[in-house]
Amino acid sequence: MSSNEEVIPDGYDRRPVPQSETVSGVGLALITLGIGMTLPVFWLGSDVTQKVGFSAALWVFIGVCGLLGVLCALTALVGVRTRLSTYMVLQFSFGRHGARLINLIMAVTLLGFYAATADIFGSTVASALHSAWGIDTPAWVHCIWGSGLMTLMAIYGLRGLDRLSVWSVPLMAAFMLFALYLGLQRTVPGQLAGFAGSGDSLSLVIASTIGMVILTPVLMPDFTRYARTQKDALIAVLGMALGFPFVLGVGGVLSIITGQAEIMQVMAVLGVLLPALAVLMFSTWITNTANLYSATLTLATVSRAANWKLTLAGSLVATVLAVGGFMSHFLDFILTLSILIPPLASIYVADFFVVRRQHYALAELARSRPFGWPALFSWALASGVAWMTSFEGWTLTSQPTVDSLLVALVAYLVLYRFAPVPLTASSHPAP
Repeated sequence: MSSNEEVIPDGYDRRPVPQSETVSGVGLALITLGIGMTLPVFWLGSDVTQKVGFSAALWVFIGVCGLLGVLCALTALVGVRTRLSTYMVLQFSFGRHGARLINLIMAVTLLGFYAATADIFGSTVASALHSAWGIDTPAWVHCIWGSGLMTLMAIYGLRGLDRLSVWSVPLMAAFMLFALYLGLQRTVPGQLAGFAGSGDSLSLVIASTIGMVILTPVLMPDFTRYARTQKDALIAVLGMALGFPFVLGVGGVLSIITGQAEIMQVMAVLGVLLPALAVLMFSTWITNTANLYSATLTLATVSRAANWKLTLAGSLVATVLAVGGFMSHFLDFILTLSILIPPLASIYVADFFVVRRQHYALAELARSRPFGWPALFSWALASGVAWMTSFEGWTLTSQPTVDSLLVALVAYLVLYRFAPVPLTASSHPAP
């Protein structure tokens, strides 16, 4: 995951965004589109397509992004109506300290995506050097120097990052369209539709796709709190709903046409190796710097250390993971996300729309309890149920993510009535 924040001003981490600082939905859609323009998403598109075939993969990409698009629309409305960051929104249901626990999980997730992207960056550069000039270099070397540049920009170059982000998303999208055009020129009749894949489990690839996408709906208030109107907030959702299936689909199509799964090998077959290297290095540098910056801001809510220290520490941990072969566990990582992350959105959406009837007052947080036990218990229960349903023979809806969303929703509404709530008696009662 990444977050390009060119159109978003700094600040307002703990207070509502004023109307004077709001922006158009098109600008926000560009940001959410950029979240999907990353190498791990392209890689997953190729991996899923090779496993279940073209037609099934296409339905998975569209179906998952459509379902999560609905959830994203709800969380987007929470953001525009409260004008608060996700961290502040979570405090109403999870409590002050409970929200910090959730933020720590978010930070670990962002660093996981940073590690995966750094790993793919190193492999991409090494593969390009070998294909273009026959130079063999260890991928970990490129991973380390690339991570170093990303870290320096995260600490010192954020103003430049903001401006570069505006160009990186359209550039990456245009290049992917061009690569897709070149690939389609090579297809033979029936090549795509007839590709059946290796026959892997459809449930597993659905879960892995959900894990790749799910953080965007959960964190959507961070973006839509800056939306001018509710219509602008919903426009912002289109960037996610269209951006992820586009990149996933391009990755899948090109892997079938070229017979290659690794992105630089794909580009070498298409004859655009060096332009691809330049575009992908530029885009990856920008998006992974934003990943690290976002992780730093998240860690800052649970630690009093200076931001630059948190950036260095986060980068060091993530780089060690990348060099240590994190990508070999990346599918397990995103499958875990598909279990742990969805209940968070389900709980705070239920809290905002049903329990508190769209009334969030910051004055209440000053008197709130440290932990919102109904939310924490609901999250734990929903994650546990989703984990159990991921095994053969245990199922509610056949999809662990949908199970976790539904269990979290019902459990929170029930527990809220019978367990202590995180806010004081001044809060609005449950209906």
